[in-house]
Amino acid sequence: MANELRIALVSGQMYDGLYDRLPLFEKASGLKVGVAFKGDHPSLNEHLAEHGATYDLVSTHSKYAPSQAGFLRPLDGLLEDTELKAFEVSAVELMRYRGRLLQLPRVVDSKLVLYRKDLFESQALRDSYESEFGRALRFPDTWSAFAETARFLRAWAGIAGFVFPGKESGLFGHFYEILESAGGQLFTEDLEPAFVSDAGRYACGMLVNLYKNAAPKEVPDWHYDQVAACFLSGKAAMTTDWPGGYHAYRESKIVGDVFDVAIYPTGPSGKRRVYSGAHSFALTSGTRDVPAALELLRFLCSEESQLHEARLGSVVPRTAVMERLGREAPADSRDARRIEILRRTMSSCMAIPPKFAEYPACEDALWGSIRQALIGECTVDQALQRAAEAVSVARRQ
Repeated sequence: MANELRIALVSGQMYDGLYDRLPLFEKASGLKVGVAFKGDHPSLNEHLAEHGATYDLVSTHSKYAPSQAGFLRPLDGLLEDTELKAFEVSAVELMRYRGRLLQLPRVVDSKLVLYRKDLFESQALRDSYESEFGRALRFPDTWSAFAETARFLRAWAGIAGFVFPGKESGLFGHFYEILESAGGQLFTEDLEPAFVSDAGRYACGMLVNLYKNAAPKEVPDWHYDQVAACFLSGKAAMTTDWPGGYHAYRESKIVGDVFDVAIYPTGPSGKRRVYSGAHSFALTSGTRDVPAALELLRFLCSEESQLHEARLGSVVPRTAVMERLGREAPADSRDARRIEILRRTMSSCMAIPPKFAEYPACEDALWGSIRQALIGECTVDQALQRAAEAVSVARRQ
């Protein structure tokens, strides 16, 4: 048996709370856990690409595991079917690649909208909106109305109408979900770029519109944490975020009592699509003590651990935990609305990227071109053409 389990973890405000439980595992099991690497997903992925097989257990994700399949240890035969039945079937399926179970699901991620309800309830703002548009202010249910409302809120309140990530997976995700809500798709069946289309122009154009008319000028340099900090500081009227960061909003002294949650807008096709996936844990081909590493894997994805994450805001794949959370939420409360929105999103609105090994490289190739359109280095059409060319190169590397 190994003296210490060596692990690599994703880090950030929506992830770190679970790791506070590691001393409980050490005490109960008698095993030591050494966290040899912690970082955000881009840095973690880069590190694992070179050092993945040196770890006993790693954090990964449904969209990254296919590119890591060369060093992830299949879990088929190591976990009982009864163990897997405790998780949502769809979450377990996300963990498979080419029929093999490569991961165990930690949390299911589908974003939702957060907004300043105090602004939407302001009579002065409502009167000004009705005077300008000739209709009553309502929370926008379409992306076009969302952009219009975001522009108005910035002009009226003097803060960002909408704040969103302007680079990396955050920017890609917004393009992807708006693209699909407009009836488009990322790839053809042969995994060729399919987003140079009317839907692609709508998605990219919408992001350019939102950046120019509603967002802080710093957005092209911001990822998730900076976006969250902007909203938490009271400097934005609307944003989107993953469920795991909910506790920070709920506990904020600035916005904790004045924000609410809403489901994503629909696009021109009438579809409501939300960038989604699942964080996970996995063993590697270099795992030295498989039984001990499995014990840690089970602990990190146990009902107690997932209840801990769910209480911080995450949507977890264990059905018993989510059912318990639903029973505990007071009727008509923000927590109850949030759970219902997430359930509705997961049942019919999830936009899940295709599984193939080159996918992360394609995502990275695409967002860079969209960012160029945001900052005015190229037109929307040029951005889409450049993205398609970059994705085609990444696909063939």
